[in-house]
Amino acid sequence: MSHPNKKRLRRSMMFLNAQKPSLIKDPYLYGADSLMLDLEDAVAVTAKDTARFSLYQALKNMDYRGCERVVRINGLDTEYWKEDIRCAVAGGADVLRIPKTEDAEMVKAVEDAVLAAEREFNRPEGSTLLMAALESAKGVMNAYEVCTSSERMIGIALSGGDYTKDLQTKITGTGVELMGARQHMIIAARAAGVQCFDTVWTDLDNLEGFRKEVMLIKDMGLTASPSSTRARFRLSTRSSPRA
Repeated sequence: MSHPNKKRLRRSMMFLNAQKPSLIKDPYLYGADSLMLDLEDAVAVTAKDTARFSLYQALKNMDYRGCERVVRINGLDTEYWKEDIRCAVAGGADVLRIPKTEDAEMVKAVEDAVLAAEREFNRPEGSTLLMAALESAKGVMNAYEVCTSSERMIGIALSGGDYTKDLQTKITGTGVELMGARQHMIIAARAAGVQCFDTVWTDLDNLEGFRKEVMLIKDMGLTASPSSTRARFRLSTRSSPRA
């Protein structure tokens, strides 16, 4: 399967709570290459159904002006992920982000559910791409296995918060605690011919720190720098590598 968008330009990703229509109605204005519509951490357990309804309506009715629409589903250790996939595929999402990915079996489980949903909702088979978030030491160690687990896979992403917890350390702001994972993941991704994305920048008031982080990951060879705020995308888009 060859998909024309597998290697599209993805320099920046903007995370948005899919439950809130005010956030997802016009985020293309801020210039991110990809919009990450979140059904996982940003959405309370009691609001999962509401978030899916909001997501579906946005995917079907909003014109995102060429921005890629990525949906972060809930983890495979929850009861929500299969319905997340049905909703996202029915709405026509471009990519699904698999959280807490640790091996190829997890990707295969999602791939099977995506194919079933494409058939159920008359979507072209193979039209929904995948990316995998690596959030543990085991996931990082299995990076190449994950990268090569599916023809739908566009790339892998580091989730620094959960990863550092698994390492029994914390985010320091220096990047030293993430250096090993970043280097291992970029080598695995390049060997597999897919993209590699950095962890989300969460120090919202530190624009200079964000600038330095973007330049660091650019020099390391990562593809994009995600963020959860709107002010940072012009900087990320100017500075990040093109492939």
